[in-house]
Amino acid sequence: MRAHGVDLSLWDVSFDPAKATGQIDFAIIKASEGTARDPKFAEIWVGVQKVPIRGAYHFLRSQLGWKAQADFFLSAINNCDLHFYALDFESKYNEMSAKFADMAHMWMDYVTQKTSKLVLLYTNPSHYDADLFPYGDWMRDYPLWIAQYWMNNPTPDKDPKLPLNRKRGDWTIYQYACEVNFKGHSNEYGAGANSIDLNVFNGTVADMRAWLQLDALPPPPPPPPPPPPPPPPPPPPPPPPPPPPLDDTKAAQIEIVDWMIAQLNAKKDELSSGSGPIGD
Repeated sequence: MRAHGVDLSLWDVSFDPAKATGQIDFAIIKASEGTARDPKFAEIWVGVQKVPIRGAYHFLRSQLGWKAQADFFLSAINNCDLHFYALDFESKYNEMSAKFADMAHMWMDYVTQKTSKLVLLYTNPSHYDADLFPYGDWMRDYPLWIAQYWMNNPTPDKDPKLPLNRKRGDWTIYQYACEVNFKGHSNEYGAGANSIDLNVFNGTVADMRAWLQLDALPPPPPPPPPPPPPPPPPPPPPPPPPPPPLDDTKAAQIEIVDWMIAQLNAKKDELSSGSGPIGD
């Protein structure tokens, strides 16, 4: 099954993946446009950081220098734990030209060099064919995030119609649903607006993690070992040794002393009773 994701901006009002009933394996947040931060970035980031795979994108404006925009984007996402980035290249608010196409190229090269992370190109088939390819084929060096909607039956299982200059299957993320063809489903994905943009990765969640060179999810820690048994009670102290035996000489001496004491006691008793002999 393909990995499923959402992309979010101020138009989504809020985002809480804990309230979602739809599948969310990755989320892409709009960080900046021109040299301005998305007004809902901080609020929406609270929810995005709870999603296992996270990306951020910048909406490129033709009226401003590409480097100033790239540096602003990098500062906007500086303290965020993100796994990939994207550049949004479209005609809204912009003047489509060879210069603008070159700006996109330089922005993507620069952010790739500064971050050493993957950077996707977000656009639709018509912009790719009419506003990028006439000025070079550098887009092949970058993974493609393509926006293309099947109006009658938006489904994550279909493949997108690609630009004329991309081979079949040569896409990385496919934005298959938005407010144009999928209104009224935002609450299924934890958003606070009436609609939400839905995407799929061209592979499974494991494929996406491998593409981003993310480690496999760590196994749960083993249970702690049981406490050691209490030590056995100490043995009772040994009995005192018997007194050494008396030799014969000492025994005889003790016997004489005992006899003398007995004689003295007898004499004492005789005198105290008055029955002894009377002297002259």
